Parts: sequence; structure tokens; C-alpha cells
Amino acid sequence: MQFVITILSDNPFDTISEIILSTAACGCRIADIKSSRFGDLNCAYLLVEGNWNELAKYESTLHAIEKKLHVKIHSHRIEKKRELQNSMPYTVEIVGLENTDILHKVISFLGERDVDIEEINGRHYSSPYLDTQLFSARLVISIPQSVSLFMLRDELMYTCDQINADIIFEPFRNQ
Repeated sequence: MQFVITILSDNPFDTISEIILSTAACGCRIADIKSSRFGDLNCAYLLVEGNWNELAKYESTLHAIEKKLHVKIHSHRIEKKRELQNSMPYTVEIVGLENTDILHKVISFLGERDVDIEEINGRHYSSPYLDTQLFSARLVISIPQSVSLFMLRDELMYTCDQINADIIFEPFRNQ
């Protein structure tokens, strides 16, 4: 079984350290962990694995950690693992003028074609050479085998041309 946890904390080191210790103490293991700073808060995402009684014990320790460290912890049990058979992982990188439509249009485009989004990273920043705000995003997607790769890439590039964004579309490489 699996357990997904999200944590919002203003002290990432104590919180993540405490979570990792309690994971091991309960006999569970961390399958995946991501942590980022957003403003003054640290956001952590964990995927924890174990059998049902280990996860039940682990869940009770999360409430104690939440009270002890004054953090927000949200959790959700996953009964079965998601299967990604017959899909190809690809990376999509987009850069354009600061515009909220860029990410919305790309996500809508992918959703209409039943392409799963595994990960999104994006940010606004100032151009180093011009007084212009830019937006950059990197998506990791899973393309079902039933979707034509050529058509998807061609239509996505056309969509990005329409919103004046540049795109790189390439096979995913685990770095």
C-alpha cells in the first residue's frame, strides 16, 4: 500500500527530518520525495510505502508531528498502484512572454488528448537582456500508445505558435 503526504512548513529541516525518522520507526519506506521552497514556506511531497498496519501506525505519528512542530500535513492512502503500461514519457519545455494562458492552454491541450501530466515545474522571471517578464515551464508527460506521437507534437507546436511560446518536445531522459 502507499500513502501520499504533503507538508507545509516554515522550518523544512526539522519537519523533514522528523518525518523521515518516523517513517523508518514505523517500518515504512519513502518511495519518492520532493521538497521546494515557495516564498517563506517549504513544501514537501512524499510517497510512503508499507503494509496496512505499518501505514496505520505511521498515520498516527503524523498527527503528533503536526502538533509538535506546528505544521500542516495532509495525507491520503492509495490502495493500488497506478499502471502506466503502454505509454511513453516525454519532456515538454515551454518559454514565452509572461502570460497565464500559456500553461492553461498547454494543460488543456494535453487533457483533451488523454495525455497524463506526471510533473510540472514553472516560474516567472525577468529577461536578462530586456525589460520583459518571461514564463518558463517544464512538463513530464506520459503519452498513451494509442496517441499518434507525430500528430501530438505537430498540434502542440501549432498551439504554442498561436500563443507566441517556444517549445521543446523530446523523449524523457532520467538525469
